[in-house]
Amino acid sequence: MAQQYYEIESNFTPIFSLASALIKAKGYNEVCQLLSNAKLSVINTEYDNWNGGTYGYTVYIGLSVNHYSSYTSTDINNIEKIISNALNEANKRDNNCYFYAQITPSLSKDDIDWEIIGGLNGKAKLKQNIETIKDIMVSVSTGGNRIQEEEARYKNLHNQIQIDCKKLNIPYNNIFTSLWDWYGKWKADFPTYQERRIFVKDLFEQTFAYFEEPDKQEVTDTFVELDNWEKIERTITKIKMDSRSAINEEDFQTIGLLCRDVIISLAQAVYNPIIHGDMHEDGTKIGNADAVRMIGNYVNYTLSGNNNKELKAYAKATNALANQLTHKRTATKKDMLLAVSSTIALINFIGIIEGKL
Repeated sequence: MAQQYYEIESNFTPIFSLASALIKAKGYNEVCQLLSNAKLSVINTEYDNWNGGTYGYTVYIGLSVNHYSSYTSTDINNIEKIISNALNEANKRDNNCYFYAQITPSLSKDDIDWEIIGGLNGKAKLKQNIETIKDIMVSVSTGGNRIQEEEARYKNLHNQIQIDCKKLNIPYNNIFTSLWDWYGKWKADFPTYQERRIFVKDLFEQTFAYFEEPDKQEVTDTFVELDNWEKIERTITKIKMDSRSAINEEDFQTIGLLCRDVIISLAQAVYNPIIHGDMHEDGTKIGNADAVRMIGNYVNYTLSGNNNKELKAYAKATNALANQLTHKRTATKKDMLLAVSSTIALINFIGIIEGKL
């Protein structure tokens, strides 16, 4: 069903901003504070065909359970009237629309009793499990790990997440009890890798909102588009997934090798010997797996000129650090995290140069 006009966020936002300004100008500072912490949604709840059609919209204002409970019923009714009047005043020129404000309790991250699953440690473990199951779904659907390799781990994680989320009363929208169920969905509905990644991201977004702000990025996140760097994306997904469960020197070294592989893939994706030269400045002929020299020549060519001196130095230092750490045999968790961080930084840097934003 198509959205009605003010159900579209970009159409409603100017009305809401003007209404908020009116509320503030009239001295209702507490109402302004309430609105700044609320979740808003707009639904077309009424319609009659008089005078070309008249639309009534309900603006649902969701407050955390604790915040909502601090008001009496009379308080809520009065605040709803203030907001409704301001919205309709802000929209006076449109005689075919009117607004009702309705304040509702909404479970927020501040209302969650994490002690039910073991406090902050339990919270961190649940978040890690959700991130891992998300990465597994992306990996198997975008040419990474095979379903047969991940099915048992996926099922165990899925069951545990369901149990924990039910205890906490937070939503968990993943309906796929098996990776084969997920396989049937993506084969039928999502022909491209990008569509599958978007679906998985959206699937877990509501649950992740209870752990952190939606726009908060992980330290190890890439923010450039990897749409035609599929091998790089698959390896990054595996690095993120495996680094969460790495506990010993062999695990850390394996992550280092994956970082080295993805840097080689990055170099091969952007380096062209005809354009960038097949000889390094130290006189060495550049081989097909010589990531340090390939990226070095690429950066020298792409960022030529004195104005880019600092950028060239940064790129070379990041490239050198990432490669140094990936070759370290006595690896620690600190070494692993530094290798992952510097590798991601290099991918983001080259991606920005390539315009992959």
